Amino acid sequence: MIENSLVGVWNGTIFLPTMPIILLAHFFLNGDEMAGYLDVPTQQATKIRIDIFQNKNEKIIFNATSIDFSFYGSGENSSKLQGTINSFSTLFPIQFEKIKNVSEYAVKRPQTPKGPYNYFSEEVVVKNKKANVALSGTFTYPKNQKPIAAVVLCHGSGGQDRDETVLDHKPFKVIADYLTKNNIAVLRYDERGIRNSSGNFFKADDVDFAEDAIVGIEFLKNRKETSESRLGLVGHSKGGLTSIIASNRSSLIEFIALLGSPGVSGEEILYEQTKLILLTQNISKSTYEINLQSAYNSYSIVKNEPNDSIARLKVEEYFNTRLINATGQNKTDLENAKASILVKFNEIVSPWFRSFLVLDPATILVHTKIPVLGIWGSNDIQVPPHQNLGPMDTALKAAKNRNFKLITFDRLNHLFQNIKTGSLEEYGLIEETFSVQVLEVLKDWIVKESVILMESGIPEYVSDDEVEMEYEADCQTQRRAKQSRKWIMEEKYLN
Repeated sequence: MIENSLVGVWNGTIFLPTMPIILLAHFFLNGDEMAGYLDVPTQQATKIRIDIFQNKNEKIIFNATSIDFSFYGSGENSSKLQGTINSFSTLFPIQFEKIKNVSEYAVKRPQTPKGPYNYFSEEVVVKNKKANVALSGTFTYPKNQKPIAAVVLCHGSGGQDRDETVLDHKPFKVIADYLTKNNIAVLRYDERGIRNSSGNFFKADDVDFAEDAIVGIEFLKNRKETSESRLGLVGHSKGGLTSIIASNRSSLIEFIALLGSPGVSGEEILYEQTKLILLTQNISKSTYEINLQSAYNSYSIVKNEPNDSIARLKVEEYFNTRLINATGQNKTDLENAKASILVKFNEIVSPWFRSFLVLDPATILVHTKIPVLGIWGSNDIQVPPHQNLGPMDTALKAAKNRNFKLITFDRLNHLFQNIKTGSLEEYGLIEETFSVQVLEVLKDWIVKESVILMESGIPEYVSDDEVEMEYEADCQTQRRAKQSRKWIMEEKYLN
């Protein structure tokens, strides 16, 4: 009877640190034997064959060897399967629930622009000659008038394509379409080493990405369509950090807009992010504490140990020491946390991740005189406004920046979607790609600042000595002085 009750479609979610992965398991009878396949709608993968299926002693096992995937668990009843997924030696707890309407999980993205467009859209290659990198991108600009402004879009963390595609959402394509329709030209490109761009993403650090953004600005300056436009950067998430660094390395950049961007070091963000993500999950207090401590200690080891191989050994030693006396669920939680960290270890020791861990944006913002717009969603659990807005405000005030605006929008997440629960699981379930309200504010601010810049020019200069003295006082008030000075004189990040 249990085999017959398995026939149908089952929905489950793997919760990764960066995003949730939705799985649909389709089971059917092929003669007298059970068969099936997997769909991963959030990654647009379908009909992944289940080639091994076992159902013995109320234990259910099924494998999809083409993607190194296996499930081991049991049926609590005819509508739930509880168990563990093993994928590439990493374990993930999961609960599958039987569903009736499969169409509910079809990916719908109504905001994604579709041609023909009422503006020019040109495929371009932007060359960073210094790094020997060719960035493949899309340049959009109005048909019948000179754009008042032109911007380069700067990506969030992880290798991103020109549309910043995530879970079939294409936020950069949506932003570019909206801005271009409102007389703002846009350049967006695949990050180095991603899709059609050359180079190696994992060997680049935050300065390298900033230099790519700068050559994008130089491209806009040299195009006849945008040679007289005001030039700026729009950065999402870690792309805001890229924008901050770039703006202090190029006088061509006249304004920056930061969307869900960091105001504190990456280490601080990751610790708070891990806490908030874990709180959205239905886990015990001990599981929460083990995962939080594991993430914090692993990132701390990587930050303090420059040698990648030694860092890995130290992380393994940390977990192995804790596992010696661990039993029951604590042991399982530690093993899962260890596997989760090690499977992404090459990423967390990459140059960009290492620089992200230690770099405090505030130490650069104290040198930032150009107009700055910062926008967060109140329900952002990846770069939360309660952690990042205040330090950014303090730094810009210390810089005597007379033209900045920091805003929080209610009930928006890190992708600027209107939320229901605020969990990462919603990213792929919400049809909206990007809040139109935020797009309108972004557009209005760029147009307004471009008009002001045309009339008044560059903001007046304030000496670095004056900036540092005032910033030190503010940092002491906020109890952040010990971190804020660490990178202030690092020439790599400043002019």
